Amino acid sequence: MKVSEAVANAFVKEGTEVVFGLMGDGNMSWWSAISKYAQVRMIAVRDEGAGLAMAQGWARYTNKVGVCSVTHGPGITRMTTSLVAAVRSHTPVVICTSKTPFNSENHIQFVEQERVVGATGAGYLEALTPSFAENAVRQAFYRARLESRPIVLSIPHDIQAEECDGDIDDYQPSGTMYAGRQHIRPDRARLNEAVNIIGASKRPVVIVGRGAMEPEAIEAAERLAKRIGALIATTLIAKGLLGNSEYCAGISGLFSPRAVMQLYQETDCVIAIGASLNTRTIAGGHLYPNARIVHIDIAPHLLMGNEQAADCYIQGDAAATIQDIDDMLEKQGVTKEGYRTDAVLKILQSADRDPGEFEIGPGTVDPREAARIMDERLPSNVGVVIGAGHFSSFPVMIMKKPRALHIFVHDFGSIGQGLANAIGIGVACGQPLLCVEGDGGAMQNIQELDTAARLGLKLLYVIMNDEGFGAEYHMMTARGLNPKLALYRSPDFAGAGRVFGGRGRIATSLENIAAGIDEFLAGEGPMVLDIRVSRNVVSIPYRRAQFAQDV
Repeated sequence: MKVSEAVANAFVKEGTEVVFGLMGDGNMSWWSAISKYAQVRMIAVRDEGAGLAMAQGWARYTNKVGVCSVTHGPGITRMTTSLVAAVRSHTPVVICTSKTPFNSENHIQFVEQERVVGATGAGYLEALTPSFAENAVRQAFYRARLESRPIVLSIPHDIQAEECDGDIDDYQPSGTMYAGRQHIRPDRARLNEAVNIIGASKRPVVIVGRGAMEPEAIEAAERLAKRIGALIATTLIAKGLLGNSEYCAGISGLFSPRAVMQLYQETDCVIAIGASLNTRTIAGGHLYPNARIVHIDIAPHLLMGNEQAADCYIQGDAAATIQDIDDMLEKQGVTKEGYRTDAVLKILQSADRDPGEFEIGPGTVDPREAARIMDERLPSNVGVVIGAGHFSSFPVMIMKKPRALHIFVHDFGSIGQGLANAIGIGVACGQPLLCVEGDGGAMQNIQELDTAARLGLKLLYVIMNDEGFGAEYHMMTARGLNPKLALYRSPDFAGAGRVFGGRGRIATSLENIAAGIDEFLAGEGPMVLDIRVSRNVVSIPYRRAQFAQDV
């Protein structure tokens, strides 16, 4: 059989369920071959970078290896931003592509693909002979799982057309070599050290991160927090975990309300579970000035965002390590009131109101109120995907209802990644979704509304539209530069939603927003809600970081 057919068979044997991508001359033979398998869903997108972002969203939701396919040359260069984003989010994706034929450096689509891909931090594999093609597929999936990052698999154009000796029934998938991460048991001496620190604490905080999102770890963290009277905080990625706990203080870092930050600053012990404690989570090292840190992660060691080491670092599986600590504290008879008092509960219940007052211009709404209506109006079964930009602080801080999922597309700080990730997640979960992006980001992926409409996804695409690049507008204002350079006239996003096959509504009042949400819930398919928000409202994180305001 042809190499393209053998490679397609190998992808199927690796468990490929969905392929996101854009077909070109470099991948059309493989695309044609794999599309013959009824169990594989082929989703054609409008942009290569969006295809990879969809595969990233699908993989993040399913915890499986995502699959994307693009052509060589310009197909590779157009997806580089999404490639970096997938690397930074530690998402396993295999990208099947091609390469111009050997000794064809003068080919119009030639580019040094390995160097391009290497610069993004992704892995690169190339099958230079027909006999290696199937092994290359196995290695790509193996490395994607093991390294938790995207791997670009290149099968050169001329190699795809050659015959190979592959046997459809003989292919052994990568799962036979790597079945997944093993649970790491913590060192007993480190456990004793951690128990001594925690046992001596009076005002502890438990921070839950990406590495503790499995049910067993969540349950263990909640038991420990209750035993020691700890506040529960999360990283941004883990927002929503343990949100039902009345002593959940929300996100640790610059997204924390001032009253909660004051509680954090009084903390004498932090137990970080599967959380990297990067500079955002610890507010540059200023958030927990008097706390001793117990840091639990599966990595051999991690420095915190202030380039310091924790007082006690434990390499271990999140659930097993926390359970061991809790068992040891129970044997010692340790139970504490800690932060779990009526006074603290009162602070938490009233902490989320932003005291800032801003002039709201005609025909616009306060973005804080817009986020509050979205949270109140959308039921809990509607998951939330939030892109990057100044606007994101409002839904991140204000939308607190427990939901089926919260996913934040902030890993590379790139705008324009939210919609495509949301489409991939929607394909994976089959549930209604809210995707929130700014108008600048929307302009970078607006064509994928066509993909969402063709798929019939129940997706509410909210564009918080301040007619400009909000982040740069406020940064330029803070630095004495001309902020008008960050402004531009907005197109009719609601009309674009209709043109691409969905529904659309412009919202210039809070009543418009509520009506738009009701319309979305009552109908089918994707809908654009173009909310015209006042750019005068500066988010709390930007007031802190850009204007040095203590809010």
